[in-house]
Amino acid sequence: MKHLIDRAKYVAGGEEGASNIEIVVWITVVLVIAVALFAFRDKISSFINSSSDTVGNMDTKIKQTNGKI
Repeated sequence: MKHLIDRAKYVAGGEEGASNIEIVVWITVVLVIAVALFAFRDKISSFINSSSDTVGNMDTKIKQTNGKI
């Protein structure tokens, strides 16, 4: 067990250890974002579709309100 702790301290220390930890952190962040996007893909897709419909109808809505102001 002591050897394992010493090995972990060696890996985490110094420039090489810092880059290893940085890579692990980046991979973890990317995986969390990927899982969130995958889990909410239907909601994201419906939001984008409704947003594009809203933006597409803006021109008509603006023309309708110009006469009422």
